[in-house]
Amino acid sequence: MEKSKTFLKNRLGLGLVRLIADHKKKAKENKEKGIEDLSLVKSLRGLESSSGISYRILQGISKGERSPEYLTLEAIADAFGIPLSTFLSYCEALSDSEVQQAMEKNKKAKNKKKKP
Repeated sequence: MEKSKTFLKNRLGLGLVRLIADHKKKAKENKEKGIEDLSLVKSLRGLESSSGISYRILQGISKGERSPEYLTLEAIADAFGIPLSTFLSYCEALSDSEVQQAMEKNKKAKNKKKKP
């Protein structure tokens, strides 16, 4: 099944959001053990700081609104301390239904903003 560009952008965005959530969870677990790992990316602002990519661009990617360039993807993966192939595999492992749900959620949020 061929995926639309919108679907693929949302898959990448969801992967980014989930990876940040995973890092946040790991940071919390580490904190409970008395370990502080400053290399973990726990937010889009943290990703901005560690990747050098503007928050606005990262936010657009996370919402499935932007198509990142190759160098942007490399910088994101590098900020997480993983190869780009690992980041892309992480995104590809998301089920189509998970991506569809994220697309619907993003669409609702967008429509909510448009209403006066």
